[in-house]
Amino acid sequence: MGLAVALTLALPMVLSLTAERGALQRDNTTWQVFAQDFLDGEEALPEQSPPSDALSYAQVYVNNGSKAVMQEDLHIMASLETFTKTHFGTAAAQEKAVNCMAMAIYYEARSEPLSGQLAVAQVVLNRVKHRAYPNNICDVVFEGSERITGCQFTFTCDGSMAILPRPRGWERSRKAAIHAMLGMSDITIGRATHYHTTAIQPYWSSTLLRTANIGTHVFYRFPSRREKALLLDASYKF
Repeated sequence: MGLAVALTLALPMVLSLTAERGALQRDNTTWQVFAQDFLDGEEALPEQSPPSDALSYAQVYVNNGSKAVMQEDLHIMASLETFTKTHFGTAAAQEKAVNCMAMAIYYEARSEPLSGQLAVAQVVLNRVKHRAYPNNICDVVFEGSERITGCQFTFTCDGSMAILPRPRGWERSRKAAIHAMLGMSDITIGRATHYHTTAIQPYWSSTLLRTANIGTHVFYRFPSRREKALLLDASYKF
């Protein structure tokens, strides 16, 4: 009795699977005919539309005149250069820029949260855009590094780089660098080009305008001509 019940319950399932397999075989046959006709150079298509289920397997439906369109596309694409040896140089330059940015983040802000690291990266990017600084990341980061004092980023001239980065911190810094360089940071420091830790108060901070406090860093930007006059006036009052 139990076996009969089991067979009764299983029969619809078997019939359903058989029907699905038959439909799939018919779909495959239809597309095989399409493919063979195309390879044989035949323009005509079957009168019937392809089964709706088959559309999930083929997003492009070949129609009359498709060969001419394809030939035109191939002609256009043939004139395009997809890869040249100059791309190696571009890739190398981009990798160098990422490493320079990662070094700035690691040695200047490795103990900061991501927001603090991205803020330091944004200062570098802001300097790249500013006419007072070099126009590429590595030159901005290492500006003045040949001097014992006067380097723009302290780690480049105080011996910090003698200690190699730790793997986990370095990987985190590289990710932050890439994130910032892709423009994916939403950190708001305005046009800040300077920063210092909250533990110090450098002489130049009074000549700039504060834009943000993030983590243990305070960020500043250059004042406009009018703002500069106001700062100068305020300094005399004090």
